[in-house]
Amino acid sequence: MAKMTKAQLKELLGQAYQIKNEGGSLSKLFEDFANKTGRAKGSIRNVYYTTLQKMSEDKEYMKEMLSGKNLEATKIIGFEDGESDLLLRRILTGATFGKSVRRVICEMTDNPKLALRYQNKYRNLLKHDRERVDKIRQEIIEDYGKCFEPYKERANLEGLERLKKEINSLYDKIADDVKQENKKLKEKIKRLEEDNSRLAGLLKENKEGAIKSYFKSAILEKKDV
Repeated sequence: MAKMTKAQLKELLGQAYQIKNEGGSLSKLFEDFANKTGRAKGSIRNVYYTTLQKMSEDKEYMKEMLSGKNLEATKIIGFEDGESDLLLRRILTGATFGKSVRRVICEMTDNPKLALRYQNKYRNLLKHDRERVDKIRQEIIEDYGKCFEPYKERANLEGLERLKKEINSLYDKIADDVKQENKKLKEKIKRLEEDNSRLAGLLKENKEGAIKSYFKSAILEKKDV
């Protein structure tokens, strides 16, 4: 489906401006505009809030789209209301079609501080506002027939973290076993070196009886072990 034209956007914003001043329902506007343009209601809502987001960051663009009127986008999309829905909708829709959360946020803004704010807000919404997340997911399903499941991914990531911890724990255990084995080997090597040194001394002194006595003693020690 082609993007909405600038003329259609201006018409939508103009009607929203009028409805806002009259205390009407934006939901009804989205529904009527969707029927008029042959689009889904959720799609109209998404375009509307995305445009408000852009206008809140670019006052010249707001003047262009609203002919000098002020639609006070900052109040409409405060994080406690519309912007939370917009943020969820943008991220979940992008993830539904294969984009990562980070990529969607980067497409929303190139400001690192704002990107971090969006990321933290998204995580907080998942953790503390399941009802809102489920509501937005249902709207996306109505629009596209499917929606990314963030809690399933989260469970998968938690499972992956548990697996990493288990692997690290196993690695530490193996490393400790190897360390202990190396210690034993070093002790054996030290004893062998001492034995070799004693033998070398005996050979140098050519004390045949002492050499025989040494081997006899070594054999007895081995039997005792």
